[in-house]
Amino acid sequence: MKNNIKYVINTLQIIYNSTFMPIHLFENGKCISSMPVSELPEDFIITYRNSLVLGKKSLHYFSTKEFLLVGIIKSDTNDLDIVMGPVSTTALSEADIDSLIASYSLPVDYKEQIRDFYDRTPRFTMSQFLNIMTLINKELNGNIIDVFEYFGFTDKAKKQSVGKHHSHALIENKEQSQFHDTYFFEQQYYGYIERGDLDGLQHFIQQVPSFTEGRTSNDSLRQAKNIFISTTAIITRRAIAGGLDIETAYQLSDSYIQEAEKMSDQASILALNATAAIDFTSRVAEARIPKGMPEDIYLAIQFIANHVNQNISVEDIAKHLNMDRTTLSKKFKRALGFNISSYIMRRKLEEAKSLLTYTDKTISEISEYLCFSTQSYFQNVFKAKYGMTPKEYRKNQKK
Repeated sequence: MKNNIKYVINTLQIIYNSTFMPIHLFENGKCISSMPVSELPEDFIITYRNSLVLGKKSLHYFSTKEFLLVGIIKSDTNDLDIVMGPVSTTALSEADIDSLIASYSLPVDYKEQIRDFYDRTPRFTMSQFLNIMTLINKELNGNIIDVFEYFGFTDKAKKQSVGKHHSHALIENKEQSQFHDTYFFEQQYYGYIERGDLDGLQHFIQQVPSFTEGRTSNDSLRQAKNIFISTTAIITRRAIAGGLDIETAYQLSDSYIQEAEKMSDQASILALNATAAIDFTSRVAEARIPKGMPEDIYLAIQFIANHVNQNISVEDIAKHLNMDRTTLSKKFKRALGFNISSYIMRRKLEEAKSLLTYTDKTISEISEYLCFSTQSYFQNVFKAKYGMTPKEYRKNQKK
């Protein structure tokens, strides 16, 4: 395998041009090539490289607390190693960037540079990241590895361990007549959420029977959080099935789970579970989207929900779906009983209610964010829809 520097750099350049994965080539511990050039501070990359180079394997990676992936591929024949990343699996928040600055003792001046870098660098899944690593390894060392086997994704020992624990627990539970008996309760519970039946859910919650939960942790607080996370995951998907738009549902789920992780007692988590269920159910009731609608109309609804902060038109939605404007308009009204323009306005006003309730944005800022032509127009259509001005609505919510 050709391991001369020029060949390696040319090969890495081709890989970078195809993926835009940041790649850094080291020789004898010194960085001799970076792609893209001079985008991140060199001492930042060296810090990552020093953490990786101690590993014994030719390929090694780790994930930081900011959800950044960094990997290394070592040459089998000379003192070359290639550092991949750091790349993000999710969008970096301001807190993540501040954490990077603090963790690696970087000058505060680097903040804008790091933010700009991650705004322009594609996000990669773990699978994409590891497959690109194996491609570079093939070019550098000439051998092909199995990603699942090499990185321990098919851990036979772990499967054996879990199987053994499962068998013993199953025998013990049967001996003591302890069985998971929540399934039918769950079907009723999640059914209220999917239907947006708030009254039914609240009545049902008040009559929760005694049943046996599965044990997911030996720590009671961690157990409560695990149950909350799994429950919220199911609630989210049932709410989507009931008509809540996908982005709202997932973001709401993330927010509730983050809130649960902050808590330090089981009672608070139990109360939060009821709060989340009622919140999701209320939002499903407001969405009022019938089940069984055509897929293209469902996609139109998701597009509108994700672009309420833009001045979108029927033409924009039709273009997104590769449909004729007239065909889309007729199909939408036939499926839902009202036209697209009315639905766009409805979603904007629902978003306005949320912003008035949960943010400190001024009425002027909300009007501008939602692309109303004027603040007075926003106030007029809001009052026509809800019987009160945005200011009155916010005041009532605070009460």
